[in-house]
Amino acid sequence: MNPHPPTDDREQLVAAGVLRRYEDGLPHPALAHSPISYVSTRLWTELTALAIAPAAATATAHALLRAIATEAADAALAPGNESAPRDDLYVTHPAHIGPYRRVVWFQRTGPRGHITATFPPDS
Repeated sequence: MNPHPPTDDREQLVAAGVLRRYEDGLPHPALAHSPISYVSTRLWTELTALAIAPAAATATAHALLRAIATEAADAALAPGNESAPRDDLYVTHPAHIGPYRRVVWFQRTGPRGHITATFPPDS
């Protein structure tokens, strides 16, 4: 038996600049009352770009991400996904993020694990 927990590769992705830690810490009811722990750098850049003033970029991104998270639904509840693990992936309907309507994923690392907000891999 290994006494050390498995390493979280998300910290390696933070070091590489792919993810950033999300310091909000508020639980989100639509995400099984879990906080968002990480945000993809790409999503964060898109959200901060929507701010009217550079000084408001972080506050704008936090507010937008909270609003987007309220619309998330467990992907296992979608027709055809009934066999998917519950509380593993939450998805949103396409929202206007920049000039495009985009879906946002809220993906959990494992049971009771961290949630990462990101765009789906194909977008």
